[in-house]
Amino acid sequence: MRTARFPYRTVARQLSLAVAVVLPALLACDRSHSPVEAEEDALVTVGDSTLRLSDVVRSIPVGLSPEDSLRMFHNIVNSWVDGLVLTNVAQRNIPDMQRIDRMVQEYRNNLIINEYMRLMSEQGVHDADEKTIKDYYLAHADEFVLDQPLVKGAFIRVDEADSQLSNLRRWLADFSDDSFDNIERSGLRHATAYEYFGDMWHEWSDVAEKIPYRFFDADAFVKSTKDFETTYDGSVYLLHISEFVPSGDIMPYEFARINIAEMMRVEDINASRTKLKADIYRRMIKDGMLKPGLYDPVKGEMRKDKQVNKDNSNK
Repeated sequence: MRTARFPYRTVARQLSLAVAVVLPALLACDRSHSPVEAEEDALVTVGDSTLRLSDVVRSIPVGLSPEDSLRMFHNIVNSWVDGLVLTNVAQRNIPDMQRIDRMVQEYRNNLIINEYMRLMSEQGVHDADEKTIKDYYLAHADEFVLDQPLVKGAFIRVDEADSQLSNLRRWLADFSDDSFDNIERSGLRHATAYEYFGDMWHEWSDVAEKIPYRFFDADAFVKSTKDFETTYDGSVYLLHISEFVPSGDIMPYEFARINIAEMMRVEDINASRTKLKADIYRRMIKDGMLKPGLYDPVKGEMRKDKQVNKDNSNK
């Protein structure tokens, strides 16, 4: 029975058109069976490592053209050979392999530690409540000054020959619930892009990057423009700005709260991580596996009692 997740025969047939090494036995395999272990299945061997055709075919997604399948086939094989051959040559010619081994071990240790700390420190972290976020915003409002305008509105990109273009202009400019019902029910049949953000602040740069037009002065534009239209490469870009907040103003709370909530979450994670590390160090000291000398690993500083003893001994 063939598994639907791995159309092995299809990929193998594509490769067989370009690489005349696909065996009948390989074509008969599917993912539920072991790879063909026949010697003829070996593509290349480096030392005691062998790359088999069946292994490569498993790495090639279904649905690619024969040309793309062949290109990926060669990339996989060449990368495998390069990795083993060049690593082998480098190992025999680098004078200080011990340093490389230490760097690899340190990197591995850091990955393990960071993953463990991430998993453990995030377990007890909860999102800040609305009152805490609001209190922080009120107490630090002067820290949330905009460096670019914020806008609310809607954006549509449509083919310039679209029969609904005149209606879309009128509905977008009206910016009422009924108008958006009309837009979403009748006017988007051929639209290539549509975004409504009348209920959420967007930074101007996020909106402007969707439109192929050079906006020289963002604040001057949003202050003077409600409806904007430009045509480029057969498409018409329609923008309506319903509200704006200029650069230099304090961020609206509903926009700032997202940043505040994330900042508080990161602070909680860092605090949890610091406490977790200190608890681990204390437990290790108690068990005798960690023995502080002049340095206190729990506090991350030189031990004052040791420094005092050292100073006394020099008198």
